Amino acid sequence: MGYEEDPGVHLERVFEEVGGYDEIVLLKDIPFQSHCEHHMAPIIGHAHIAYLPRDKVVGISKLARVLHGYARRLQVQERLTAQVAHCLWENLKPLGVAVVIEASHACMSGRGVRTPGVSMKTSRMMGVFRDDERSRREVLALMGF
Repeated sequence: MGYEEDPGVHLERVFEEVGGYDEIVLLKDIPFQSHCEHHMAPIIGHAHIAYLPRDKVVGISKLARVLHGYARRLQVQERLTAQVAHCLWENLKPLGVAVVIEASHACMSGRGVRTPGVSMKTSRMMGVFRDDERSRREVLALMGF
């Protein structure tokens, strides 16, 4: 698990008979745990993963599996966000990908500055979610932002 796993393998089985579906696919509030690569302290949060399919979709559990595959590694939240988005972009070839992660970091609450109750949000937008303001607003509204 973790470094020896390629999370992209979870996206190999796709469904092409989507009945003309061409709207956003969004999986919200996916819980995850990781560990900060600098302090080995827990990172606990949830992610929202969305994509705009071109001509195929993937089973929704596969989105969570991709997240968990990268979260099993020592991480920084920014990289985790980017890795999940890049994996979907490369494997599904969608029109757009949006990943937003919100997490609390034990290195922030339990050591150093000792500021509990703080969460950090990171995002990565690709394709139409980055280039088209209307699409970006739509996906962020669906995510609750």
